[in-house]
Amino acid sequence: MFFLNDTGATADMMGGGEVMGSFASFAILIVLFIVMYFIMIRPQRKKDKELKEQMSHLAVGDKVVTIGGLVGFVANIKDNDITISTSAANTLVTFTKSAIQAVYKRDQLNPDGSVKKVETPEKTGLFGGKKKEKKEKEEE
Repeated sequence: MFFLNDTGATADMMGGGEVMGSFASFAILIVLFIVMYFIMIRPQRKKDKELKEQMSHLAVGDKVVTIGGLVGFVANIKDNDITISTSAANTLVTFTKSAIQAVYKRDQLNPDGSVKKVETPEKTGLFGGKKKEKKEKEEE
C-alpha cells in the first residue's frame, strides 16, 4: 500500500508492509483450511454418520462388506459382535461392528444377492443448477 502520511513517507518505508504481509499469509492459511474442511473432512464425517445410522438399524439377513473386503449376510448380532455367513458352504465368521464398511438392506438386494442399481438423481452443478450434458452425446 502506497498511502502517504503526514511526513510524506509510504507505509512500506515505515514497516507497515510487514504487518500486511503477515496478515495476508494468515488469511491464506485460514482460507486453505476452510477449503480442506469442505473437500476432505466434511464428506468423511457425513459418510461416517450414514454408516453409524445403518449400523443402528442392522438386522439379520442384511448384506455387509467388512473393511478387509469380506462379503456376507448377517447371521447373528450380539452386543458389539456380528456373525456373518460368507459363502454357499455357510462359513460363519464373527467381527466387531467397527469392522463393517458397508451395509445393504434386504430391500436393496436382488434375489441372487447382488445389489440393485439405484437410480441417481438428476445431475446438478456446483451451485445447484442443472448440469448440461454434452449436447446429448453430440446428437448421436
